[in-house]
Amino acid sequence: MADDPFPGFLGRVEAGVPLAPRTTWRIGGPARWLVAPADAAELTRLLQRLPPETPRMALGGGSNLLVDDAGFDGAVIDLTPGFAHAARLEEVGDGVTIVAGAGLELRALAHWARRQGLSGLEFAAGIPGTVGGALRMNAGAYGGDIASRLEPTAAAEALDGAGSLHRLTLAELGLGYRSGATPTDWIFTQARFRLTPDDPEAIRRRMSEFNRRRVASQPLAWPSAGSVFRNPPGGPMAWELIAAAGLRGASLGGARISEKHGNFFINQGGASARDMRQLIALARRRVEETSGARLTLEVKILSPRGLAPEWE
Repeated sequence: MADDPFPGFLGRVEAGVPLAPRTTWRIGGPARWLVAPADAAELTRLLQRLPPETPRMALGGGSNLLVDDAGFDGAVIDLTPGFAHAARLEEVGDGVTIVAGAGLELRALAHWARRQGLSGLEFAAGIPGTVGGALRMNAGAYGGDIASRLEPTAAAEALDGAGSLHRLTLAELGLGYRSGATPTDWIFTQARFRLTPDDPEAIRRRMSEFNRRRVASQPLAWPSAGSVFRNPPGGPMAWELIAAAGLRGASLGGARISEKHGNFFINQGGASARDMRQLIALARRRVEETSGARLTLEVKILSPRGLAPEWE
């Protein structure tokens, strides 16, 4: 990469930025570049000018990501400064359509909707990360998910690797359980949600109940990435399989499988990406040996050259 790969770029550019503080696991080496575009037009210009061979990825809240100890030898695109907006668009029948920028924290969006008297995102009030990441993995909890709340005919906008704009319907997103069909090099810029008017106090009570359940069942005092594995279809949940394999409390280096929730792998202090990957591999192997189930990762692994497909 050239010394100045972003000529004429008006946003913030930093070199050698540590990524560990930008992830919920607090693990990983530095990014060669951190680039923060101010708006969609500047992001478009950036993608059009980046050499195709330059690795790049969008980073929001870093809540579903394990960064390699060597870091990332490319451009991390930070959407949180320029894409953190929300607004009402229109009321149709008994629903209200809103638009939210991909860099907005999902929890912030849920509480913004509550203050607006709009129901439908209560499940998201405790989910870390941003709207863009939630779109990518169809984030969900307590029976709700992103797909169920998107505007079907105009669900999201994204820029492809060359900077071309795509307006996507819900069907085109291809969202499933913690998954989607959008190419990995596309970057979401905004989403549209269809919500339902309701009493803000009633919405707050539902959020509080979800939060109570989350505090009771998850090790929130420790850095984690949330659930490490997807729940297998039609069978025991991932945490149950891990517990049955006798792995609650198992540790390697600074990485540990939580005793409170077997699908939460925590950084108990100084954990490296190597520690966490080895613990993930151990859990996957032991679960397969004891139950025959092959667990699929929910988290993404970022290598120096990009997302590691062998871990997906």
